[in-house]
Amino acid sequence: ESGAAAKDAAVCPEGWVEDEARSWSCYPSYGQYVALLQHLAATRPELCRLVDLGATANAVTPHRLLALVVSDHPEMAEDEPEVLLTSTMHGDETGGFVLLLRLADHLLAGYGEDAANTLLVDETELWINPNANPDGTYFGGDDSVAGAIRYYATAAGASSFVDPNRNFPDPDEGDHPDNRTWWPETAAMMALAGAQTFVLSANLHGGAELVNYPWDTFERRHPDDAWFEGLARDWVDLAQADGPAGYMTDRDNGITNGWDWYPVAGGRQDFMTFFHGGREVTIEMSRAHLLPADELDALWQWNRRALLDFIGHARRGIRGVVRDRDGAPLAATVEVLGVDRPEDGSRVRTDPAVGDFHRLLLPGLYDLRFSAPGFEPRVVAGVAVSEGPAAVVDVVLYEELTRRPGRRLAPLP
Repeated sequence: ESGAAAKDAAVCPEGWVEDEARSWSCYPSYGQYVALLQHLAATRPELCRLVDLGATANAVTPHRLLALVVSDHPEMAEDEPEVLLTSTMHGDETGGFVLLLRLADHLLAGYGEDAANTLLVDETELWINPNANPDGTYFGGDDSVAGAIRYYATAAGASSFVDPNRNFPDPDEGDHPDNRTWWPETAAMMALAGAQTFVLSANLHGGAELVNYPWDTFERRHPDDAWFEGLARDWVDLAQADGPAGYMTDRDNGITNGWDWYPVAGGRQDFMTFFHGGREVTIEMSRAHLLPADELDALWQWNRRALLDFIGHARRGIRGVVRDRDGAPLAATVEVLGVDRPEDGSRVRTDPAVGDFHRLLLPGLYDLRFSAPGFEPRVVAGVAVSEGPAAVVDVVLYEELTRRPGRRLAPLP
């Protein structure tokens, strides 16, 4: 390994995990990565819990897929938007890996001290998965990222040449567009998406400098195309303001529709957006894949405000809770009339544990239809959305009036 390569992949020093003044201009070993997540969860259990999403494919050098849940009540489902931030599904695209570790530390350290930080933690359920492919990142050994590769590993620890961002079910080309089985890492992310109700998510990559938004697999535009464009532009405007001249300016001055850039089948942003009613973008943070360690601090400085602003987008638009007449939360769908289309999977769903929904929208007037199996649908017209916090629309749905065999209806209250 050359001196330059060793410097680019500089490993964090001994004692780094416990050092509250730790440097972020280094890459953790795999052991340090796991230990830091454990340390953060143990140090601030009232704000943070560590979730093990499952094992990776590599059985020779096993790794775990880990996420931190950061919230003011991390053990509890609340009437809050769920936001997912994940990085490094391509194991050699490492800038976002350290960026998300630093984000978790920043939010926890600033809680109660910084009003904006505190608000994000109090009003969001934030899931942070810093490394979605540790087998790829630590392909050359757990002590260094120097040997990182793009692909998933096999059970034997070799490269599978399975591209993580082509391995998801695709809304156009079906369950296995790459003609490969779902790798354990893909299956774990699919299970997480099914278990949670993510409103907004970002998938951090390297290799370009832009924000890419759906669709990747369809030439047609998503019903929320203008909203997606605004979300992407907000990130890029802040990153450009905080970064050097020329940063984050690829494609259309830093943003692009996925299909317009290059079509992708089996990508995660389309999977999350189509099959789970979420809104996901892909953020390409640096033209370098394995970002030199001495540039990691700059990457944070250039993207810190953009990242925090992105999380804040989850609290805009329209939100509310859908219940039955007894006050129990309902698993319901929320359709924006005249906007949502069945072929785009754009309706959002409530979190069945709480009944809350969060529909991210541009300012304007909207008509919503609420529906749940066994209940009469309800339309709420003329909901005004501003640039500020989300408009609140709480709804009660009543059981269908039609009789069904063996079912007795109680009178309406």
